[in-house]
Amino acid sequence: MSLPTTQAAVTITQFGEAEVLNYQDNLPIPTIAEGEVLVKVAYAGINPVDYKTRQGLGWGAENIKNKQFANDEPAILGFDVAGTVAASNSADFKVGERVAALNFAGGCYAEYAVVAAEVLAKVPEAVDLKVAGGLPCVGTTAKQMLDFAAIQDGEHVVMSAPAGGVGHLTLQLLMHKVAENNVKLTVICSPEKYQKISELVDTSKLAGWIDYTKDEAFPNLDADILLDLVGGDAGKRALSVVKQGGRVVVLPSIWAEKLKEAGADKQLDVQGFIAKPNAEDLSAVLNDIAKDKLKLHIQKTYPLAQTQQAHEDLEQGDSFGKLILEA
Repeated sequence: MSLPTTQAAVTITQFGEAEVLNYQDNLPIPTIAEGEVLVKVAYAGINPVDYKTRQGLGWGAENIKNKQFANDEPAILGFDVAGTVAASNSADFKVGERVAALNFAGGCYAEYAVVAAEVLAKVPEAVDLKVAGGLPCVGTTAKQMLDFAAIQDGEHVVMSAPAGGVGHLTLQLLMHKVAENNVKLTVICSPEKYQKISELVDTSKLAGWIDYTKDEAFPNLDADILLDLVGGDAGKRALSVVKQGGRVVVLPSIWAEKLKEAGADKQLDVQGFIAKPNAEDLSAVLNDIAKDKLKLHIQKTYPLAQTQQAHEDLEQGDSFGKLILEA
């Protein structure tokens, strides 16, 4: 079956607030080069990196400024994608196969997206494409961050933001370590989010819970490692839970130096973490979903035409799990 010649997509021609997102329905379908696959998008996840890129912040915005904007072309945001192969210049993927990717080239807020075959993963039959569309960024990040943290048997881990997109998957993966490796886990979150995570995991298995909405200082738990998924002043406040010479892994990585300075008196080993697209890691997380070892919580799904609203909702910071676009 031949492809259509035009598609709908959400573009930006300048950086700014959500209003710069422009839904258009008569754009050309992109062409693929050698080693690339054209994906008919079913779903695209929305992540904080998306709205930061839209605001002109970080590596995503820098790429757009140097490529599309430098050539007076609109840019299409979106790094999460799941759908079916519409055309392929790769021997590894055939038309009609269900696929997903963390696509740092962007372009996923559209009906068709070009993806390098090397970052594309096949979606198991047991996994819904909507789940696959919301999984790549948060799932890859959660897995890679825990691999990076190299948590040892019996260690005490404290993590913040356990109900966020990355956090609620990291929490579930950590709970496997609690059960299998005698790891102790304490979470930092509001009472509302603590109630939410109890829908995903058995909170009675946690070593503890810190309610950050209270005014008192956090306790010194002598924890071996802090997984800080917030940064900023919240990250600095959480340093008190870590033991002298303990480890801190912070996402986003831009806060690493400031937390290192704040934790200098305790000689903390602070490292920033950045996820990288990796088909093998994404496949592993997709297989965990297929085997019911992991669950992606989807809070809401929006049609592509309502991307502005989806961005505004995500920026409120109170979502549980993921927000998804349906192409």
